[in-house]
Amino acid sequence: MVRYRRALLVSLVAFATMGIAVANADAPTITGFPNRINQVELNGYVIQTSYTLGANTGLTFQQTYGAKTVSAHAVPDNGQRFVSNYVAMPVGNKMLMVTWYLDDGTITDVFVMNFQTGIVSDVAPHPNPPAGPGPPSLGTVKVLVKGPHQIPPP
Repeated sequence: MVRYRRALLVSLVAFATMGIAVANADAPTITGFPNRINQVELNGYVIQTSYTLGANTGLTFQQTYGAKTVSAHAVPDNGQRFVSNYVAMPVGNKMLMVTWYLDDGTITDVFVMNFQTGIVSDVAPHPNPPAGPGPPSLGTVKVLVKGPHQIPPP
């Protein structure tokens, strides 16, 4: 019985070590750390986010990405439009952090989009900047139209 437990423990440690090594091996190639900051070109992508929790509960948005800007509208379209600059950075396997910002650098929205699980986390700044970040939202994300560049890893 002692041998069985010891063998089981050694096996679990070996598998955990391999899993951590694989995860750490992917991180530098996905993010570019420590030598550069990788970014993802979303030009041509149309992404839909739908929220079931938080500030945006019950809302769905369609986001259309250009080379450096994104435009978004509610679905169904109620005439409200959002247009921002954006930067998309890979933070994991098929996972992006997408930040929307104005020409003056003011951040208008931050998303973490996990395309493997189909989950999006969204934190928009509070309307009163000294109050800090606004309430978060959580929901689903899906790609309606793929652009020419793949979301890492390729």
